[in-house]
Amino acid sequence: MKIIFFGTSFYCQPILEVIHKNFELVGIVTKKESLIEKYALKYNLSCFTPNDKKELLFTGKDLNNLKPDLAIVSDYGLIIPKEIFTIPRHQTLNIHFSKLPKFRGPSPVQYTILNGEKSAWITIILMDEGMDTGDIVFQKEVSSINTQQLTIDNETTESLYRKLFKIAAMELSQVIHDYTNNKLKPLRQLNSAATYTKSFTRQDGFISHQALDKAIKGKGAIKMERMFRALSPWPGVWTIINIPQPKRLKLLKSHIENNRLVLDEVQLEGKKPVSWKQFIEGYPDFSFLK
Repeated sequence: MKIIFFGTSFYCQPILEVIHKNFELVGIVTKKESLIEKYALKYNLSCFTPNDKKELLFTGKDLNNLKPDLAIVSDYGLIIPKEIFTIPRHQTLNIHFSKLPKFRGPSPVQYTILNGEKSAWITIILMDEGMDTGDIVFQKEVSSINTQQLTIDNETTESLYRKLFKIAAMELSQVIHDYTNNKLKPLRQLNSAATYTKSFTRQDGFISHQALDKAIKGKGAIKMERMFRALSPWPGVWTIINIPQPKRLKLLKSHIENNRLVLDEVQLEGKKPVSWKQFIEGYPDFSFLK
């Protein structure tokens, strides 16, 4: 089984390793200077690093010459045109971390945490030209990991991504085998039930002093604590304080106590992370920018 892998982030390396171990990995498509490119160089694998859709289309001839049976997409970063995802004999499967059609788009894990979902999901779809609209090949609820209960309320985006990729990697070989042997029948998504996510910018992590004060007093505390975890590590949660000059203060960790938000760890612009208690002791006269 000849497979091409599309992926970029370090999170998706377990997927790449499973494909490399269990199938004939004939090519990798990733971004320049990524850990995935380094992996390809380490094992002398064919690797393509297009910067945009135009360059990706240009690789079509080379990808076609590899005569792939299947392509797997996992956290790649570019929109893959039809001319590319239809090259393999069995076309292309895309790994997505939500119960599609819920949370389509670039940030399903962040929305899982923000919405206070009780479990996470892995969905593998047959890629089409829409945004995560392809037919569902495989879908699994993730409520435990290695017999241990998965508690979304304890997870950050980074920690949950790592766990979901590991589980997806464990399932992938069987999914590929069953799909390519017609043992899995792709099911159409119910488009009327679709919800969508967005990409986050640094500004999305800003918290006003009014909102922070309310959460500390108990209003909106649970929602804000989820925000801390969902936006970790990117874009992070932050506010502006005066000491006396305006400075960005990163709000790194928090917890809920008696329905109130309690700050645990912060990082002043240009400084190392410290506990909230240490920060107050070091800057007793600070004030929030109003």
